[in-house]
Amino acid sequence: MKLIKRIVLLTLIFLLPAGSLLAEEYKVVFHLNDTAKLPNLEKGVLNLKKSLGDDVDIKVVINGRVVTSMLSGNRLVEDKVNSMLANDAEIGLCHNAIKNHKVNTSLLIDGVSILEQGGYIAILELQKKGYVYIKI
Repeated sequence: MKLIKRIVLLTLIFLLPAGSLLAEEYKVVFHLNDTAKLPNLEKGVLNLKKSLGDDVDIKVVINGRVVTSMLSGNRLVEDKVNSMLANDAEIGLCHNAIKNHKVNTSLLIDGVSILEQGGYIAILELQKKGYVYIKI
């Protein structure tokens, strides 16, 4: 009986690491540079989160003129951004676009961050870390 217990225990010890590899997290970076596609972005984030739950790490990179719509007060945009943030998506705005479009950063929607590097560099860095790129 002790031999059987040992065999079962050793089998479990060797199988656990392999099983944990199967639960690999998905990593996705969405790229948005067209305000009209914001509803598509929100649907994409919500669908991924619904399908994959906590097994997905979602980042959103926003650049271009879209950064000007990321200000508090626009209820439609704010609701969509808050919906994505509530589903654990991290939303980052290109600091170059912020500067080029003279966005008042004190008016940004709460929870949205400004990327340290440009939007394209952020996307490249995320892809280097294994994130799958999805252009909206």
